[in-house]
Amino acid sequence: MPGFYAPHLKLSQTSVVLTGDEFHHLCHVFRRKTGDAVLLTNGSGVRAGGVIQHLDKGSASISLDWTQEYEPAKPPMACAFALLRNKNDAIIIDKLTELGVRDLFPFTSDFTVRKSSSNTVGKFQAIAVSAIKQCDNAFLPRIHPVLPLAACLDTISAARYVPCVAVETGKHDLLHDARDTGESTCVVIGPEGGFSPEEKALFAKNQLHTFSLGNHILRAETAAITSISQLLHINLINNPQYY
Repeated sequence: MPGFYAPHLKLSQTSVVLTGDEFHHLCHVFRRKTGDAVLLTNGSGVRAGGVIQHLDKGSASISLDWTQEYEPAKPPMACAFALLRNKNDAIIIDKLTELGVRDLFPFTSDFTVRKSSSNTVGKFQAIAVSAIKQCDNAFLPRIHPVLPLAACLDTISAARYVPCVAVETGKHDLLHDARDTGESTCVVIGPEGGFSPEEKALFAKNQLHTFSLGNHILRAETAAITSISQLLHINLINNPQYY
């Protein structure tokens, strides 16, 4: 059952009021009525379930039957990705949020075609909110500002992730072998044209892990989803309760 985003929801609450966009989605998109059951998430580790007690012109009052707090699983997963044409990077935000990434680092690089605008991160955040509601995720990923690749790598390291770069050519380890078990990994996915020779030299200079996704050339959004899916598989093997 699709949920609704209530960022101020707390574990101790027994009721919550939805207004604004979430009220609109509740009443006018999903057409929920008094007495209907709903699920809620605050994006910070708390989920809840309850029943609509009252609806008025601009708000919905919901009585909560239960609340549950989730501990963030370790190690966290992250992805850095280049901005893509046709807004295919929105697919990355949507699907990686469903898979449980904790941090997303958008960047521009030498071969990036699409440039960042003042509302790029805001749009990404809206996509992530929609995704956690759809998959009942308790955690909204943090979406970092769009930065040039070199600065983005610094931000990844400052956030205590180990960057691991997906490459298309040459002989490289698979993701399982390119990372150390237990480390907080950030997969790095390049733009449609791949990484430039200068960027590859930067990876080598910084001794970054590189990995291959196989013998086919993948679209950037496919590479991102595949990488995080593989990383999630690894984490679930080590911890079947990984969330």
